[in-house]
Order: sequence, then structure tokens, then C-alpha cells
Amino acid sequence: MFDLPFTTERTIIINKPIHDVFALVSDFKAWRVWSPWLCQEPECPVDITGTAHTVGHAQAWNGTRIGQGDMCLSAIEPNQRLEYALTFIQPWKSKSHVTFDFTPENDGTKVVWSMQGTVPIFLFFLRKMMSAYVGHDYARGLNMLKEYAETGHVLSRVDVKGDVERAGFHYLGLHRTCAIVDIGPQMQADFKMLSELQTQQIVPAPDFHLSFSHQFNFTKGRCEYTAAYGYENPPEHQPDARLLTGKVTQHHAQQVDHFGAYRHLGNAWSTLMGYQKHTRKKPAKRIPKYEVYATHPDQCAEEDIHTQLYAPFR
Repeated sequence: MFDLPFTTERTIIINKPIHDVFALVSDFKAWRVWSPWLCQEPECPVDITGTAHTVGHAQAWNGTRIGQGDMCLSAIEPNQRLEYALTFIQPWKSKSHVTFDFTPENDGTKVVWSMQGTVPIFLFFLRKMMSAYVGHDYARGLNMLKEYAETGHVLSRVDVKGDVERAGFHYLGLHRTCAIVDIGPQMQADFKMLSELQTQQIVPAPDFHLSFSHQFNFTKGRCEYTAAYGYENPPEHQPDARLLTGKVTQHHAQQVDHFGAYRHLGNAWSTLMGYQKHTRKKPAKRIPKYEVYATHPDQCAEEDIHTQLYAPFR
């Protein structure tokens, strides 16, 4: 009576037979590979009990950053449906009903991951946000489940570096707003345009590549960012109305590194946001969060792509 309900649902097509995908989802030992929460805190203690693929199979976790809770397999319709009872203890107490539905899709499997959850009534203003954020987590998890089922691995590893001191730098960039689902191809197009401006000698070669994250609104599915060239010293460039120019002063930041495919960068951002909340650091007012691309994707294997994420703080 003191909780408010919310629902969320995400869907994906996995190019594997139903029985293969069903087996992965009904075994908590496999969740360690594709869980959108455990990847944020790989060292989190997890206690798995019961027999995989059977009612009563359960996992309980007690993390420093991802909270505490347990999840138990409560009902099974073989190769069709799995139901789980989910209990959160920290950061607040709540109970949720989670389902996975599996249907054939051509030669693969359509997976629908759903939750009927609750938030405490005193957090009523978070209900829409919770639906959007859990949906974002589900999308990350389903993408990793798909990759794991189809290839046997997930090209994503997160490393929390902690608090660091960053030198100041200058930048030239392209400022954009777009749908979150379109950010990958849009940012790729922006860096291609910056490369063309470099070829035309409008901008000089950068010391490094980066992008600023100005705003991500998961409720509306929109984002605002700047794809940029970074410079240690003020760059000499031709005037161009398309370019946003600026300087970032020396600052302190929390750093999380991601190794692997850009499609899984959401794992690192979720980790950084959780780490920032856990340490209660106040974000810097004038310096947005940003990511630096430490490797060029055309010059290394996909699993070795290195991206550094920074959350400046006061």
C-alpha cells in the first residue's frame, strides 16, 4: 500500500534456437557473463543456489555499488516462458515480478524481457524515470545475451579507476542532439565530418579524440553531445560556423575505463553513474562528462578498443 507500480519491457532477436537461449537465461551461472548489473561490479559476491533450469534456482548478491537483493526462478514453461521473483534490499526494499517470453523468429528466437516493479511512495516522482532506466538496463543486458548466445563471449570489460586529476585541454567539435538509439551512427558521421575538415585544413590534426555528454534523457529517449578533436595547446583553425570551440580547465574527475566494442559503452556509463552516486561526489558545474578514445578502432582488435570515461566533480 506504500509502493507505486511501474512496468518496463524490452525485446531482441537472437540468432540461436529457443532451447539454447532458454538454457542461458534459466541458469544463473551464465548471468555473470551478460547481466547488465553484475558487469558494473564484477567483484560483487553472488551466491547461487538450487539446480539450474528448475523452479527454486536462485541467486543473491550483495554489492558495494549495485546494491543487495535476490532473484528466484518461480515458474517455467519449457522453451516458452520463465518467471522470476525479484527482491531488492538495497538501495531500497521492493519486490518485482520478472518474465522472459521466448517465441520462434525465422531461424532464431524472439526474447521479451519484462518487469512489473514498484517504487516507494515517497519516490513517486521517479516512477517514469525508473521505467526508462530499467528499460535501458534491460536493453544492455539483452544485447549482451545476444552476443553471448551467438558468439560465446561478450566484448565488454569495465575497470573503475577512481578519482584522478586531469590536465586542461582545448577542443573543436560538432554539437548535436539526436535520439539515443541513433547516437552510434550519428557520432560516427560527425567524426567523419571532422576528418574531412582536417583534410581540407580547416582544423589541425588532434592530439586525441573525445566526446562530451551534455544530456541523456532516457525518459524521452533523447541525448545532446559534442563530438570533438582535443588539443593540448590552442589550435589554429579556419573559422567555420559548424564548429563549437572551447577550453576545459584542469580538473578532478572520476574515471571508468571500458575495453571492448563501442556498442557496449552503456555498461561503462552505468558503472560511472553508479560509482558517482556511491561516492556522493557533486558534479562539476561547468565541465560536462566526457569520454576519450584511447585507441583507434581500425588499428586494434574489437576486444582491445579502449575508451576512458570521465565525470568531473567539484
